[in-house]
Amino acid sequence: MSTLRVGRAAAALTAIVLTAPIVRAQNPTAVAQPPRTQEFGVDAGALIGLGDQSSFSVNLPAARARIGFFLSNESRWSIEPAVALSYNKVENVDGVFTYNLEVGALRHFAPPQNVVAGASNAVRSSVAYVRPFVNLTGFSGGASDNEFSAGAGLGIKTPFRADAALRFEANAGYGFSNEAFRLGAFAGVSFFTRNLIR
Repeated sequence: MSTLRVGRAAAALTAIVLTAPIVRAQNPTAVAQPPRTQEFGVDAGALIGLGDQSSFSVNLPAARARIGFFLSNESRWSIEPAVALSYNKVENVDGVFTYNLEVGALRHFAPPQNVVAGASNAVRSSVAYVRPFVNLTGFSGGASDNEFSAGAGLGIKTPFRADAALRFEANAGYGFSNEAFRLGAFAGVSFFTRNLIR
């Protein structure tokens, strides 16, 4: 290879190396993905227990708080832990601390970008999802007890502004300690940390 060709190749390589940072600066999405969207929400809830001892409970205005982590901004999957905590104390009686810890995995039937839109001309629409979950419920105080349960829910997210959506879900689960079948329902609101559409 001649000295002239080597010189031209070196000049071309130098030009590529020097201009790459400028191109990346003009297009930051080419350098790194934007932060993953998170979904924060609270739900009111109702629960019917069917077993040896039937039960019914309603929690308003909020039965639990939750946060969802999308696997990526284009993924139809999100992982969602939820929690409900309460403490009750009556004079001359031991206080009772109750907890409800849950982890679910949401599979959206349509791209979740449909729910929240960053572009003014984007069309937002409701998105249905299925949510399998596991749950640990219990209390502690003068006595203590807990129960592990598992189930699944079917729900829908309906946008009402660019970074928020209403959320409704019906679910069913099974408690393994008291062998009770449960039917539940949630109605809540979700807020997103960033628009799902880039």
